Amino acid sequence: MAQVEHRDIVIIGGGIIGCTTAYYLSRHSSYALETTRITILEASANGIAQGASGKAGGLLAKWAYPTELVNISFPEHVRLAKEHNGVERWGFRFVDCGTWEGIGEDLIDTHDPGVGKGGKEKSLQKTLGVGSSAQSGQINKRHPQSLNWVKEELTTSYTPMDPASGFEGTAQVHPYLFTRSMLELAAEKGVQIQRGSAASIEKGSGRVISVRYMDPSDNQEKSIPATHVILAAGAWSRSIIPSLPISATRAHSITIRPKPGVNIAPYVLFAEIELPYDQRASPEIYARPDNEVYVCGPGDDSRLPWNVDEVEVDLTAC
Repeated sequence: MAQVEHRDIVIIGGGIIGCTTAYYLSRHSSYALETTRITILEASANGIAQGASGKAGGLLAKWAYPTELVNISFPEHVRLAKEHNGVERWGFRFVDCGTWEGIGEDLIDTHDPGVGKGGKEKSLQKTLGVGSSAQSGQINKRHPQSLNWVKEELTTSYTPMDPASGFEGTAQVHPYLFTRSMLELAAEKGVQIQRGSAASIEKGSGRVISVRYMDPSDNQEKSIPATHVILAAGAWSRSIIPSLPISATRAHSITIRPKPGVNIAPYVLFAEIELPYDQRASPEIYARPDNEVYVCGPGDDSRLPWNVDEVEVDLTAC
């Protein structure tokens, strides 16, 4: 009888990449608890998705880039939502999306540029490479009738990002809820999560043998046996493999909860706002299905801290 190979798979990083990787591995045809152990190693004391994976906008779009990835990922998001009730679990829904230009009201006397203290502005480049009508000069100056959370008299122009794809060409998820759901679904199949900061990937006889990590419960360095290692630590991946061509951008965002009884229409706006005192702002504004509004501005190149829990909330940028 042939000997069955035992696999110890360690995923470093409990963000959206790490948790979805665990989900797909736990559903692979060759996966079985008797032969495969999958462990997610997560450094944050607060659990998974504490960085960009939990604090991003959660936009999904057929018009996004690169096309080769979008053609796979967008229909896969639709499939996952249908299979696992993503509408309820992680706020999946189709949305209207466009570029909005208009006038901002002077509600608070401030001149902050939206960049963190000590950092230089970096674009998040969400629409880089998008060949939409928004960039071809086809401007629709009418204020969308269903856009109920922007005053019509403040609108200069509104342009759909990609009229050809229609309403079902753009969607959204709540990124933290999506990542958490992927972990929960993977855990149902036996995937485990271990708290700790990865220190190194150990090798022997030309093969991976373990992952060394710092256990915060006793501040001792320990190891997890590994036959395969997947590095999914985002900007922190360079602490394990310094030669990786990865850089870090700190993004700034806030969430807004409207007054009770106010229903926010499902729109995502890439806004260009003309403010008093000759100022301009370019926030991205996402209405979420729980009636929360997520807003993010430009990023900056502030120093990457040792751990995601040490990322500072910079109120001057928010």
